[in-house]
Amino acid sequence: MTKRAVLRTYQEILEQLTDEMLTVVKEEFGGGILGSLASTGVGKVTKRLQAEMETQGRIVVEYAAALARDEDGRRYERRFLQTNPVYRRYDGDDESELEAHLLNHFEQVGMDLEPLVASEHDDFWHAMSDEYNREAAEALIDRHFDQAETFKRFKGGIFTSSTVAEKVISVVEEGEFRLRDDLYARLDDVYEES
Repeated sequence: MTKRAVLRTYQEILEQLTDEMLTVVKEEFGGGILGSLASTGVGKVTKRLQAEMETQGRIVVEYAAALARDEDGRRYERRFLQTNPVYRRYDGDDESELEAHLLNHFEQVGMDLEPLVASEHDDFWHAMSDEYNREAAEALIDRHFDQAETFKRFKGGIFTSSTVAEKVISVVEEGEFRLRDDLYARLDDVYEES
């Protein structure tokens, strides 16, 4: 599979995550003026976050491709941190702990995607079913789309107030939950076929 094919699917999934978070906000604030204002404000923020996540996705896939070519991928670590929205906004006392946490996640995601980039399949999901059993594929999804835990762990240095932290974490958590549910259903279809 090409790096481009993995990136395309990965970015589609990130876009879906953004859509899920917007849906959560709309449901929480309802229709009417309040819901419309909340959706508009959050829409601007999520579009910016989506662009940042796409940049992160590109770096991770480039890293996975470097690993597939047996190259040293450490040169991607600094770029990943410099473009990471949490790392850039963090203003707390545990910066080295956050850095280690994010780099660990980055390396794991890169290693998870490496066999997909190297796969002979031209379809992301068929490559997934060929490279991973169903249980491992689900664990991969869980690892990739559980960033609400990072927000919870480092919220003191990310958010200006606990109220804002709770709202944002709630939206991210529910959006990720819905995305994972949808991706699990996709896995069901793929593994039934194979």
